Amino acid sequence: MKKNILHFRVVAIFLLSILLLTACQPTETASTETPEPAQTEEAIPPTQSAEPIAITQEILLDPAKTEDPDSLLVAKYLYEGLVKLDENGQVQPGIARSWIISDDKLDYIFEIRPDAKFSDGSSITVNSIAENFNRWFDPQHPLHKDGNFPNWLNVFLAFNGERDAENRAISQVDGVQAVDLNTFMIHLNRPEPELLQYLAQPAFAILNPTVLENSNYGTKDSLIVSSGAYQVSSWTDAGLTLSPNPNYWNVSETGEINFVWK
Repeated sequence: MKKNILHFRVVAIFLLSILLLTACQPTETASTETPEPAQTEEAIPPTQSAEPIAITQEILLDPAKTEDPDSLLVAKYLYEGLVKLDENGQVQPGIARSWIISDDKLDYIFEIRPDAKFSDGSSITVNSIAENFNRWFDPQHPLHKDGNFPNWLNVFLAFNGERDAENRAISQVDGVQAVDLNTFMIHLNRPEPELLQYLAQPAFAILNPTVLENSNYGTKDSLIVSSGAYQVSSWTDAGLTLSPNPNYWNVSETGEINFVWK
C-alpha cells in the first residue's frame, strides 16, 4: 500500500534506524530508540482472577471487529500488539521490542522480536503485521472484506483513500511498510501524539493472517490462534477457559483463566 509514496523515505529511515538501534546510550527525545525493559510483571497481562469471570456468551474473538467490552477483555489475554500498556498506563514493548520516532513525528519504526510466535508455533513476521494493518486500513486488501472495523474508524477516522472536502487525507495513517526482516514502519499524514497508546488497544493486536481468511474467525466454531500470553483451551456451553501460551515470547503464566457465561 502506497509503496510509491513511502519508498523514497524508506532508505533514509532505514539508515537512521540502524544508527539509532546501535546507539549505546538512548536519550528521551522523540527520535531515539525506546529501550526494552526487563521482562517483569509489567510486560505481561494482568494476573488472572482466582474466581471465574462472568462474560456474555455472544463474544467475538476478533478484536478489530467488535466493540463489545467482554470480547475485548478476553482479547487482551489472547492477543498482543506492537506495544501494550502496563498497570500504570505506560507504553511498554509488545511484539515490537523497541521503536524510533522520526524528528518530524511522521514515521514510527518498530524493531520486531525475532522470537515472537503465534500460539500455533508460526512466526510473527513483519509481513504478517503489515497484513493486519492493511486489513484494517486498505479497502483493496483481500482481508478487508466487508470493512467492519469500528475501532479503526473510531481512532484513525477513515480508510485508505478517503479524503475531505479540501482533498486532504482524513486518516492520520498514510501507510505501512515492512522495511526488512525485523523492521516495520508506520507512516503518518500528520503527527498523532497518541499513536502508541492507540496501538496498545486490544483492537489493534496482531492476529495470524492465515486464520483470518475464515470469515467466521473469532466465533466458537473457528480455530482461535493467539499472539499473546494465553490461548483458548476450552470453549463450551458452560464457558471459556484460557491456558498459558507456550509459544509466547515471555512465558511466565502458569494458571488458567476461567470465564463463565452470564
